Amino acid sequence: MRREERRFGLHAAPGYQKQQGALYRQLLDTPEVEPAARAEEPAALEGHSQSFGRVLTVLPPDKALLERQGKLSLLSLVVAERWLKQAQLAPGSEGLRAQPLLIPLRLKVSREEHDVLVKYQALLKEMGIEFDTDARQITIRTVPLPLRKQNLQILIHELPGYLAQQADVSASQLALWIARHLASDHEQWSQAQAITLLADVERLCPQLVKSPPGGLLQPVDLQSAMNALKDD
Repeated sequence: MRREERRFGLHAAPGYQKQQGALYRQLLDTPEVEPAARAEEPAALEGHSQSFGRVLTVLPPDKALLERQGKLSLLSLVVAERWLKQAQLAPGSEGLRAQPLLIPLRLKVSREEHDVLVKYQALLKEMGIEFDTDARQITIRTVPLPLRKQNLQILIHELPGYLAQQADVSASQLALWIARHLASDHEQWSQAQAITLLADVERLCPQLVKSPPGGLLQPVDLQSAMNALKDD
């Protein structure tokens, strides 16, 4: 009988089971391969890290409540708008193209104001502000996009006083001064307007996302409120 068992290999089963067990342990030790779809997750996180976060709501008249990575913050839309206009007024920006006025604006100026504006006429033209001069009058024909909705009479009358006080003025310095003297485009902000504004600021001013100034963005501390709710 034993000869028959050896003949037909009936005693090979234990060896076969040993090999099968070793193979099974090898499969268990094989590291799990992550699904291909998970490789896209870091990119999504990087995209989120380059933004101020989601606009949850607008608090009248000009503050936006944001959420980013589970944290809340309050953003000044007026300050964000000012940063955007300053970036748009910078040399080479897309907002700096001269926009012709449908009706040229004629302004009376003093002799001193006239001389200062003529002195910086080339710089103003570089920034999209083009005008013709007369003895006691200037005629503004083009302005850059950020100035289209502004009260140009007030702005232009204040501009010579600033220029006269400077020994020399660069385009970036002038862009900063103009941005600080522009009125907001909105008295009341909607959520859609806030989202559009932040998208433009994130695109043109990415440094503000990485290191926002205190006047632009402030964290909202919910811990005290949460502690108060726990105490009750």
